[in-house]
Amino acid sequence: MLRGELKGDVVVIENGEEVAELESKSYGYRIERGLSLSLVEAAYLLDRGDLEVVDESGSNLSFEELVRVGARYDSNFWVKLSIYSDLRSRGFRVRLLRRGLEFLVERKVKSGEKRYLVIGLREGVRIGFKEIEAAIRRAREARRELVFAIIDKEGNVSYYALERVMGA
Repeated sequence: MLRGELKGDVVVIENGEEVAELESKSYGYRIERGLSLSLVEAAYLLDRGDLEVVDESGSNLSFEELVRVGARYDSNFWVKLSIYSDLRSRGFRVRLLRRGLEFLVERKVKSGEKRYLVIGLREGVRIGFKEIEAAIRRAREARRELVFAIIDKEGNVSYYALERVMGA
């Protein structure tokens, strides 16, 4: 089983053959001594039983403990984790962006690759036209389809794609 060490707001996995495999599946970012996972990625892998996380003293962290650590760094941690987990369970490769609840998402298909910019929202949260316009612009610049992921109070995620209409 993979073992990573909690270092502030990331989990570091030391170099090894598993690092290349995780990296090929779009987990984490390469650093000099291995792979740096976000707390969301680490919590997802820990929950699946694919990763063991230890703190700096070498004590194992449970999933709940890691979620509490993540929530200290990010008030939207649970929402990010829920959307991230849902996308991964559907077979997508997912990269978290530092900006809010945004994800770069890809899936290989016969005709190549489908690429999305997924923006997460809590159910009931209002979003203005200026925010939608800015999201459309970011998606176009990244050559990705724009998708909104709405998460309800029970943790269920629904996806809504925004598409161009009539020359827009």
